[in-house]
Amino acid sequence: MKERMLAYRRKKHSKIIIIVAVFIIFLSIVLLIINSNAKKRIEVTSSYYASFVSSVQTLDKMLAQTSGAKADEIAIKMLDVYTTVIFVNDRLDLLEDNAHGFLGLEVLKNDFSAFKYTFASIVRSCIEDRDGLESEIHWKVAKHIHLFSINLPRNYENSNDFYNQFRRAAEHIKPLPNIPFEK
Repeated sequence: MKERMLAYRRKKHSKIIIIVAVFIIFLSIVLLIINSNAKKRIEVTSSYYASFVSSVQTLDKMLAQTSGAKADEIAIKMLDVYTTVIFVNDRLDLLEDNAHGFLGLEVLKNDFSAFKYTFASIVRSCIEDRDGLESEIHWKVAKHIHLFSINLPRNYENSNDFYNQFRRAAEHIKPLPNIPFEK
């Protein structure tokens, strides 16, 4: 009888151990899948972020080149800068569409979109007047874009430090939609 009881307990313990082992294996598989998806999302976001940073750096370089242009070349260079502003906006759209949970992106996207329309009127007046660009306006735009470019984090990280640095850099874009009206 005692042997039967011991055998019964062993069977009972074996079943519990098997159930616990199966549960742990199942949980491990689920965690691996979740971790793999999170890493893939971070890689995708990082790729789109790198493209955005590159487009901002190109915009910064183009604005720097425009400052030394001759009066008859300024309108063409400003149109080139405007197409780059549109490209930066497109990169922001792609980043927003593919980076879920990117903190502070919506505010920057709105500010940059407003800047795009303001900058279009600056380019239009530059083309119509053919007198060139008002140097103070160009200087302010170039300064804010340069500050934005150099203060942007170079690589994407899903961390509070990254988001704080990104928001501080984005503050340089806030005054751009109002630049033509500032004197």
